[in-house]
Amino acid sequence: MSDLTYTERAQFLAAVKDMGEGDEIPDAAFRLVLEIESQTPAPWAESDPFAAERYLAARGTTPDLAASNATEFELKFRALYALGTGRPAETFQDITDWINTHVDGAQ
Repeated sequence: MSDLTYTERAQFLAAVKDMGEGDEIPDAAFRLVLEIESQTPAPWAESDPFAAERYLAARGTTPDLAASNATEFELKFRALYALGTGRPAETFQDITDWINTHVDGAQ
């Protein structure tokens, strides 16, 4: 944990983005956004709490694996979506659309 605010940490990463080695700065940015997202419930957490689990199962994951991996999957893709778009996901559909375009579509 840092004594700096999320904004101060993001400003620092932006200031040093060209100074890191390899993926050092992008990794730090991802960890920061992941931390931020983990502190905020997904907007659909109450209305559709099993969205990620259903999505993983629909993509062929076994029900047990979908259940055990849904929380981590959702959190990491919320962070990736926020980094990729500059804003948090408002619906789980935002995430699936982003995956369809930037993950599935990139293959």
